Amino acid sequence: MQDDYSRKLEDQKGLFKQLGIKLNALAIHEKDFDVKMRGYEKEEVDRFLDDIIVDYERFYDIITDLLDKYKEIQRRQAYWEEEKKTFAALRKQPQIDTANSVDRRVVEDGIRQLERTLEQLKLHIRE
Repeated sequence: MQDDYSRKLEDQKGLFKQLGIKLNALAIHEKDFDVKMRGYEKEEVDRFLDDIIVDYERFYDIITDLLDKYKEIQRRQAYWEEEKKTFAALRKQPQIDTANSVDRRVVEDGIRQLERTLEQLKLHIRE
């Protein structure tokens, strides 16, 4: 569990650095403030920083989800671009007139049937 959280923090640091975001959840969590005589209430500051940490983690999750979706869209777009190229190449090939073409098996079956009929006719003539 700790390794998973550490890996997530490292990923978060890398992404935030790439996006130019200065603070991450761990930096906020580890921030200590000096205590002065008339300073802020420590527990109140800690609760506020905890809320900020939760928001940062949500922002990170949203950003990574959006980046994953963006990469998926790019992958799909590349796939469809390739499909369009393939389709265009197929359209350039000479077309076979399928309306006037005959299935080879049908022709072969017809020839066999004619040969059988001729053999039967020859036998009938000889009798």
